[in-house]
Amino acid sequence: EGEQLARARFCARAVTPPADQAAFEIGSVSKTMAAFLVADLIEHRGWTLDDPIARHLPEGTRVPRFEDQEIRIRHLVSHTAGLPRLPPGMVPKDVSNPYADLSEAGLLSALADTRLDRAPGSTAAYSNFGMMVLSLAVARAHGNDLETALRTRLFDPLGMRQASIRPRDGAVWWQGHTPDGRLAPAWTIATNLAGVGMVRASLDDMVAYLQAQMGVTHTPLAGPIKCTQQPVAAGFGMNWSLPVVRGRALVLHEGGTGGFSSLVAFDPAARKGVVMLADTTLAELGGLADAALPLLVDLPVGTPRRAMPTPPDLLKALPGEYELAAMNLRLRLWAEDGQLKAQAQGQAAQTLGYDSRGDFYPLAASYLLRPVPGEGQAGQVNRLLLRQGGGVIEAVRAGIDTRPSANNPAWQAFAGEYALTPQFSIRVFEEAGQLKVQGTGQRSISAEQTGPDRIEVRHVGAVIEFHRNDAGAVVRATLIQGGQSLSGAKKP
Repeated sequence: EGEQLARARFCARAVTPPADQAAFEIGSVSKTMAAFLVADLIEHRGWTLDDPIARHLPEGTRVPRFEDQEIRIRHLVSHTAGLPRLPPGMVPKDVSNPYADLSEAGLLSALADTRLDRAPGSTAAYSNFGMMVLSLAVARAHGNDLETALRTRLFDPLGMRQASIRPRDGAVWWQGHTPDGRLAPAWTIATNLAGVGMVRASLDDMVAYLQAQMGVTHTPLAGPIKCTQQPVAAGFGMNWSLPVVRGRALVLHEGGTGGFSSLVAFDPAARKGVVMLADTTLAELGGLADAALPLLVDLPVGTPRRAMPTPPDLLKALPGEYELAAMNLRLRLWAEDGQLKAQAQGQAAQTLGYDSRGDFYPLAASYLLRPVPGEGQAGQVNRLLLRQGGGVIEAVRAGIDTRPSANNPAWQAFAGEYALTPQFSIRVFEEAGQLKVQGTGQRSISAEQTGPDRIEVRHVGAVIEFHRNDAGAVVRATLIQGGQSLSGAKKP
């Protein structure tokens, strides 16, 4: 029926909306642009996905290995290199602009100090660290200037006139905000590391980018663009996520910084796509997918979060101290005047509100705290999930062992936690003589063993299959549900 393009703007406050040319921070959508440069190097400069990344870093750089297995480019573009989310030892001087003081030398020093605990390619775990390493390698291949590489190889050919890392003549950089409406500082980084998520672009730019990705516009860049969309690992192209939603194979990536949110998603078969840009960081609130995906597939539009009174039972069940092992931090919760209060070590106390989706949120900061139901003694919550900056960290009540376990010999090998995506895990355990399965942030559900290494969760129409190593130990699980499958390694 021909190409159709629709635009919409919405302002929650009575302010002048941004022009189509105003440049927004697009966060991790930048990673797909860095992936294009990799595909371009594959097509024109002899790179391959199987190149060890060490080959493209400064001579003498120490890159971690697992036994004799090297980190290769394919591992970095599919987040399977085994590198942590952020460089070890990274402590920002300013948490509101966390990457500002990270240098190329500091990044490579952190890389040398990193130790891998699993083979590259074995497990997906989203890593900004890995993308900064790849960004630096790409910049070195282009004369040590990532800005120029993006402009000459991608932005200018597609007519993306405002897109840049550094300020561009005549460009208007829009102001970002925190969820509570406060102004957010711009995020900055050393230019050659910016492929991790520091590109700014306008709506006009991103429409042109989406049209090129979908093949709507004819461009000599079509070869490398299409290359980035081909599967590299389970669920990943080259920095593109490749989910199947309601039977539709999509290509998508979300992004977020301290003051902005973004999303690019499209259905290649239907030649239908959507770009969303927001001048507010929404990572903790679930990003833009709830609003964007119903425009592509048959999904209900998510209902907005609304402030609610804190349930009295949670005011009784939550008080206590919790350990955030990933941050080496303790969090104290207590009830006061009908509200929940929170205080992390060395930080000021905060009053927490409660919303209609079951999350607590601070009234003067940006994170979500969700109680995990269905565990521990009646009337007590033992686990919390802290969501901040797009990541999820578990908090466990001090002195409580919440590791999944089973007494039934038939289930003992299954018991454990399996990371299916960087933000979603399933736990398999025995409780009161029943086999249970629990997804991240969800209630536990009864399961039934239906095969030697197979269980069914009939209540949600799901099957979980377990995989063993040569020694017979269960090391991996695959969740099959609604015609889709997700696989993940068992956590140590």
